[in-house]
Amino acid sequence: MIPKIAVIGEGVIGCTSALQIAKAIPNSRITVLHDKPFEKSCSAGPAGLFRIDYEENTEYGRASFAWFSHLYRTTKGTETGVKLVSGHIQSDNLESLKQQQRAYGDIVYNFRFLDDRERLDMFPEPSKHCIHYTAYASEGNKYVPYLKNLLLEQKVEFKQEEVTSLDTVADGGYDIIVNCAGLYGGKLAGDDDTCYPIRGVILEVDAPWHKHFNYRDFTTFTIPKEHSVVIGSTKQDNRWDLEITDEDRNDILSRYIKLHPGMREPKIVKEWSALRPGRKHVRIEAQKRMASGSGKEYTVVHHYGHGSNGFTLGWGTAIEVTKLVKKALGL
Repeated sequence: MIPKIAVIGEGVIGCTSALQIAKAIPNSRITVLHDKPFEKSCSAGPAGLFRIDYEENTEYGRASFAWFSHLYRTTKGTETGVKLVSGHIQSDNLESLKQQQRAYGDIVYNFRFLDDRERLDMFPEPSKHCIHYTAYASEGNKYVPYLKNLLLEQKVEFKQEEVTSLDTVADGGYDIIVNCAGLYGGKLAGDDDTCYPIRGVILEVDAPWHKHFNYRDFTTFTIPKEHSVVIGSTKQDNRWDLEITDEDRNDILSRYIKLHPGMREPKIVKEWSALRPGRKHVRIEAQKRMASGSGKEYTVVHHYGHGSNGFTLGWGTAIEVTKLVKKALGL
């Protein structure tokens, strides 16, 4: 029997899940279902700097870091979007930086706290504390298409269609459904109302001389991409609007220029907004279900709720999802 598997979502979580399943179960028939072009997805814009928000996700991040390291060693960054970048995160809140150290300090390279001389030399209005580290960044507009190309080589099919019911997908002949619907994962699951939008806005500017990431706390930052530098951001819980306003632009630029005056009057080359999939914990769970109309039995594996850490955690969480898929198939 050749198992038929549907993966809902073409973003970084959906493509990562599909790729790991395809590698683990090479005789499976996998279809990725998505409701809109990738360019309009939440995964198309991020610079993808490796950073973990919560210590409970450390091991997922560790697995992802190993994957990025492999890509960096073996494949051109112009293809994968993966590069090595160093930088700093400042904060007056020492505990928040110690939490970062606990979450990923032993995963990234060169993690350390700056001394007073370094802080005062580099930053015009330094925060009281600052960490430095080196890690991988994976540009969404390159990394996810790279994953998609690997999937196409594995004969995975992509279909653009809106999915409103897991039962309907199951009635299409699928034995396993992997729910990677991001912000809408809970609604699609039908048993989870804990997902919420985190509105994010970033500006891409022309600043080829800027080579390091630079953060104040976790909402004011720059991250270099291949052809631009990302300035961000907003992190506004429970806001659904996507239009970028002058208020957004002025807020982001004024905060960052105070941190780094050398970036004043930047040439904005692109703007991007999206709704990140907020949830207290990433959901990784398998459920056996029966389609209400046909009575068909199937398994759904939920894989959503990564917040701002989809690129950092996705490979690691997909490993766990693949284990659940194999178990459901008796493999």
